[in-house]
Amino acid sequence: MIKQYLDLIIVSFVVLSIVLYDTTIDIFLNVLHFFFELLHWGYEWFELGIEHTVEHLFHTSRHGSQIVTFYILLLIASLALYALWRVLPRLYKRFLQFMHQSWLRRKTELEAYWLSLTLANKVKVLSTAMGVMYLSSFWVM
Repeated sequence: MIKQYLDLIIVSFVVLSIVLYDTTIDIFLNVLHFFFELLHWGYEWFELGIEHTVEHLFHTSRHGSQIVTFYILLLIASLALYALWRVLPRLYKRFLQFMHQSWLRRKTELEAYWLSLTLANKVKVLSTAMGVMYLSSFWVM
């Protein structure tokens, strides 16, 4: 049942997020902050693990293990950026193809749907859209 009305559910969430834009922005920023906190905790855990491993394996001082840890993390970040640099153009081309195909498919579906409607149903769809826009204008102002 959800799959049948997925488009309607998505449109209703988009309209709701436009109407309640301040709440949407607040929720989005809170979720983004939470994910950055989790990312930071993971990075600190990883860095501390490398530092303790280097300190115990090579019997170095705390300062020496921190320097070695810095260069290990710098190497890992450089390799990750190089891999991203190699993969990003292919992913961008695939993304553009996917977006173009999705746009054409959706446009064709909507055109076929609009042509299949009777005049009375077309008037109902337009009046419903206009009513929703009118009612949502009260929350925007």
